[in-house]
Amino acid sequence: MAGLGFDQRQKLVRGEIIHPKSLAQTTDGKTMIEAALLFEKPPEEVWQLLVRTENQVKFLDQVKKVTIIRKEASGDTLEFTTKILTETLVFRVNHEFDEKNLFIRWALDKSFKNDLRELEGFWRFYPLCQSKTIARYGSRVKPNFPVPGFIYDVLARNDLRTALASVKKYVDSGGVWSKDSS
Repeated sequence: MAGLGFDQRQKLVRGEIIHPKSLAQTTDGKTMIEAALLFEKPPEEVWQLLVRTENQVKFLDQVKKVTIIRKEASGDTLEFTTKILTETLVFRVNHEFDEKNLFIRWALDKSFKNDLRELEGFWRFYPLCQSKTIARYGSRVKPNFPVPGFIYDVLARNDLRTALASVKKYVDSGGVWSKDSS
């Protein structure tokens, strides 16, 4: 709950997704969008659902296709085909899995000719009680095509709200809910 005010903590416990009013700064000065949310499942179950990163195609609207390039216990590499704004983008992402700390980290696979300039992010899961998990999320995305900063910020926040609501439905349903079932 670090960094969350009293009101934000109350909203989080009521099941709301918490988005900070401003973008966070990484140690190297880049901006990252962060959020916090509560899953109605224990951390181990949340981990088991979200570590299957290839399943993002089931619950994220903008993800149209996922191809597994490499899959191991410690991480994977996936090729995503997505639709962002009016553009279809193809890019590869390396995911790192730290099950002991319930931490998932990702970044662009620099060995591939990606349609994104930058992508990095993380999930971190914390037990709230035996049956609930507080999740912290952070992401940074920069397309290869120009988008004015203020427009990018608005689009990124709106897309994040929609995406995290979908992730929450998917996890809280135990992996049953999909974007096609709503």
